[in-house]
Parts: sequence; structure tokens; C-alpha cells
Amino acid sequence: MAFTLDKNLLSQLEAAWNGGDQPLDALANLLERIGDGVRDPSLRDPLRESGILDFVLKVLPTEELDLSLKRQCLRVLGNGCADCDENRAKLVESGALRTVIRFLNDRSLLPLLLPVLYNVIVDYEPAQLQVCEAGLSKALVALLQEGSLLPGGDYDQVLNLINNIFELLVSQKPEPQLADPSTPAVFLSLAGGSTTDGLPTLELFNGFCTVALAYLTYESLQPAFLSSAPNIQHLQQAFYNACFSYENLPDADLDDLDQLKTVCTTFVTLLADLSAHPSFSELYPLTTSPVSKKFLLWLSSDKFANQHLRTAACLCLGNLSRSDEASTALVADSTIHVHTHLASLLAQALDPDEKSVPATPQLLHALLSFAKNLAIPQANKSQLGQVFLPDLLAGAWIKTSVQPQVQFAAVSLARLLLVNSAGNVARLCKPLAVEFKHTEKEEVKSYFHLLMTLGGRSDLEPTKIETARGVMSVVRALQAVPQEGGDKVEVLDEKDWTREAFYEVHGPLIAKHLTHLLAQGKYPALRSEVLFVLALLARSTDGGASVVLRVLNEGTEAVKKLAVAVTGSEEVAAGLEGESGDSGRIEEVQDEKEEEKGGKPAEVTSIMEGLNLNPQQADTKPSAAATAKDRENGLVLVAEILRAHSSELKGPRVGLFEEILKKGTELLQNDRKGN
Repeated sequence: MAFTLDKNLLSQLEAAWNGGDQPLDALANLLERIGDGVRDPSLRDPLRESGILDFVLKVLPTEELDLSLKRQCLRVLGNGCADCDENRAKLVESGALRTVIRFLNDRSLLPLLLPVLYNVIVDYEPAQLQVCEAGLSKALVALLQEGSLLPGGDYDQVLNLINNIFELLVSQKPEPQLADPSTPAVFLSLAGGSTTDGLPTLELFNGFCTVALAYLTYESLQPAFLSSAPNIQHLQQAFYNACFSYENLPDADLDDLDQLKTVCTTFVTLLADLSAHPSFSELYPLTTSPVSKKFLLWLSSDKFANQHLRTAACLCLGNLSRSDEASTALVADSTIHVHTHLASLLAQALDPDEKSVPATPQLLHALLSFAKNLAIPQANKSQLGQVFLPDLLAGAWIKTSVQPQVQFAAVSLARLLLVNSAGNVARLCKPLAVEFKHTEKEEVKSYFHLLMTLGGRSDLEPTKIETARGVMSVVRALQAVPQEGGDKVEVLDEKDWTREAFYEVHGPLIAKHLTHLLAQGKYPALRSEVLFVLALLARSTDGGASVVLRVLNEGTEAVKKLAVAVTGSEEVAAGLEGESGDSGRIEEVQDEKEEEKGGKPAEVTSIMEGLNLNPQQADTKPSAAATAKDRENGLVLVAEILRAHSSELKGPRVGLFEEILKKGTELLQNDRKGN
């Protein structure tokens, strides 16, 4: 420059502005030279210190300011405030940003105005907050809704700047309340391109989607968006385009491709959130709405073979099938049969030779979680069992062992399918097929054996718990007593197992899992349920009692929990202290009165008959009645073991259980008197 930014130059500017000898075009020329000069970062401090920045801020809000002066003032601000927080602070303090936003009404200024706004607010929170509060996003949305700024033409650079500005605005605290509710829909519409120019560039597409998805994370904007089916359809179409339309771009920018991956992942999360909104299932019913039918297509059609689409479909349909009515419709309707598509996709995902859709942990988890929703209604269990059990889920337990959360979902699905379903229990208890491959070093006798082996080995406590709950369902089916007038349902094929042989092979693992449930302290309801199951087993005459003996003989903690359930205290189990080694197994301790180890079967039988002891279905909620049922179930199993198997008890257990029986009997009698 031929001049420096000093007080002398400021005087020239003021003289020109005040009308002296110099016309306004001379002022515009001076401002143009200043705007060029402050591109140099070293001149930005002098711009402020000389008072010239204050002068520009004074001139800018003038009513009916000459267009050339507007342009040059904006250039000074845009270049002079770039990367200079001191100058930005002056601008914010002056309030002139509101004037800058009003200039958006002059479309001729747009190519200059947007870079100025971006330069001022980028990396400077106070300016971002001020333009947010001044309604910048509403003004820009109104501009976009006019329809003149479309991708594919001369406005791509302007649209990129708008995207960048919105990405800054969306993080401001007041923005959800101040934004135009149509903001997400406007940007998704732009992401769809136009019939004449096609889809936008990848950079623009990423920007449009990023802005739309960011605004949709605000719950306050979701109801308005969800109320319009075209909005959801635009969202679905944009998601499809993100997955398929930019796959094979020549010379695509690597950063843009990385951002596209992020956009796809964000679509999955956002759709899952929206479909969980209370109004979604009402607005878009599963079996009739084109929106929901699109999710079903993503699962069933090869046209939509993409991991992100299918993950989103599973999550959305899972949210929409949280009622029994919706779940049963998806399975029972022959035009849908969604469970068959899920089973097919799971088989593909587990097949190492299948390359069409990567078996990501997210897809597997979403698929299995959706199937879990479907497995809850009793009416669905048989049909799901036919396609998932035994081989498909067994393969999932094995192949997801390095993905603990996915393996948990696979085990949990199996557990749900077993609840009150003798047919599914029968499938699980089948001997392993000759062609079924597994990696266990020890011989695995059945699919049930495999489930107990893998589930018990998991490092995740929830997986261990789900496995043990599945074990309880199997035992309950095996020990089920037919209703009056009904036939007993035999879940074991006599060609495969006798009941005794089944318990001989599976008993050690069954006992291990039931012991774990009885000893744990986090879920009292499960402890109550396992007491009921053990009571059923204790009465078994075909091998089941051997499981109870293992539970009682192989761990002190389980015996303590039994004592608490029956007597209300661990005190009677104090004699077992110190018997447990690191393995949790109890070393056999010789009773000094070995001759008494046979117990008193006749006396025990008399007590049982006098109290009319029978296994009681456990209550899931804590109450006095639940405590009484736990006590009776504990008494049944203690009494049955003392009556028929006392000679097989280790250490001091005979005397301990006799004491439990004595105290528990008194308490149970009191319980019944209270009723």
C-alpha cells in the first residue's frame, strides 16, 4: 500500500464521509484499498488501533447506504476480522452483525456477504452466539426456500459456505428454540438434488446431510419433521443416496469419502432415534405406511444390500415392533415373514464366503436385537425357533465370541426363544449334527451343551446370566408337570436321550449355571426363580436330583443364599466357612458322626406331608408372599435331598440342612398363620 493504517488515513476517511472535497466514490476507493491491505495479518491490529475499524462499523448501519460502500465495508470486515479475535470482539460489541444479516435481503451481496460472515464467526464463539440470537439461520433458510440457490449450478460455492455456517450455528445453545422448524427438511430436499442437474457434488451432499442430521438431533425439532411423510421419505432417499450414489466416483477426495462414511453412520443413529419417538408408530403404522414398508424392503430386497441400510432397518423395525400386536403381525403375515429375512441375513453375515454385505458388529447386534423383540410374544416363538434354532444361533454363539456384545445378543435371543416353548427346548437339546463345526477341544454333545459351554466362558456377566436363565427354561420344560387332564410334553427325543442320560451328560454344566444364579446377589427375582427350579429338580426321580446335589456340594455361597431364603439368615451356614478354595469348590470334610450321615428319611417325609410342601412358582416382585414362596421352595429342595440323597451330601451338610429344615418349618408355619 502507498499509505499506512493510521490516524491520518482515518481523517481522510472521515472527511470523505462527511462530504468535504472528496466524493463518496473516493471513500469507496479508500475502503477498497484498505480491504485489500488487511488481507495481510500484520495490518489487522493497526486497522483496530487506528480507529478505522470503528469508522467502518459506524458507517455500515447507515440507512440507504450506497451499494459500493456496503461492498467495501463488508470486505474490510471480512478480511480484517479473519483470524483476529480482537477485531471480532469489536464487531460483536458494536452489534453491527445484525446489520450484516439484514443485508441478506440484497441478493447481489450474497457472494460477498457469506464469506464475510464465515470469516467473522469461525472459531469465535461470541460471534456465533450473536448471529444465532440475531436469527441468521432463519434468514438463510428463508433464502434457501426461495428456490433460486440450487446445487449443480453457479451457486455451489455459496451453498458450501451456507453449510459451513450452519455447522457452526447448530452447536449454539439457543439455536434449537430459534431455528426454523423446517430447517432439516430444507437441507434434505437440497441433498436430493434436482431433476435437471441430478445429485449435488459429494462435498455439497455431505454438507447438506450433516446439517439436516445435526438439527434433527434436537428433540424440539422432531415433532414438526415427523408430522410430514414427505420429510421422512426425503430422509430415507438421502440415506439411500449416501449408501449407493457416490460409490464409484472417479478421483473423489479422500476427506469427502471419509465424511460420507460418517454421514452414513449418523443416518443410522438418527433413524433409530426418530423411529423410537412416541408419535412415529402412530404416524407410520408397520403394515400400511410406505415409510415403514421401506424399512422392510431394506431388509428383504437385494437392491438394498448395504450394511448401513440394513442396520437402520433392524433398529427402526425393532422400535416399531415393541408391542406384541406389531411383533406378531410381522411374523404371522405371509407377505412379510420378517423372521425369515432376518435368519437369511444372519446366515449371510456368518458365512465367511459371503462378501455382499460386511458382517459388521453393528449390523449383527441390530439384527439380533430386532429378533429379540420378535421373540417375546408367545405366538412367535415356534416360528422363530424353526429358522434360528439350533444351527443358526449356535453358529452365532461361536463366531461372535470375539464380539462380546453381539454374542450376548445371540445368547439372549436363544433364552427368549426357550421361555415356555417346549418345541424350542427340544430343538436346542438335539445332539450336534455331524456336519456342524465348532472349535471346542472337549466333546460337545448337544446344542444345549454348546450354549452352556460358551456362555459360561464369557467375560461378560450379563452373558453368563442370560445363559443361566436359558438353562432354567430348559430345566423347567424337562420337569414340567402336565395340567390336569393334559398330556405330558416330552422335550427329549427318546432316540437321542433318556432323561437319565441327558442329566448325566449335561448335569455338571446345568449345576454350574444354576449355582451361579443362586449365588449372585444382584437379581433377587432370578434367585427366587432358581430356587423354584431346584425344587422341581429335587423331586426328580430320573436324574434331576443329581444336579441339585452338585449345586449344594460344590459351593458355599449358594448354600448361604439357600439358608437366607429359608431361615432369613446365613448363621446356620457358618459351619461351611473356610471350606471354599480359590476354585469355589468345597473340599470334602469328614463328619465326625459319619454314622448319622444317613439322615432321618421317615421324619423328613412326615414333615413334608404335614406341611404339604410343593414347589411354588416364584414371584418376580419383592413381597411377603414372595418371601414365603422362596422359603417353601427352599424347604422342598432341602427336604427332598435329606429324604432321598442325604448319604451323597458332603461334609457337615446333613446337620446343616436338618437345621435349615427345622428353622424353616417353624417360619413357614408362621407365614401360613399370618395368611
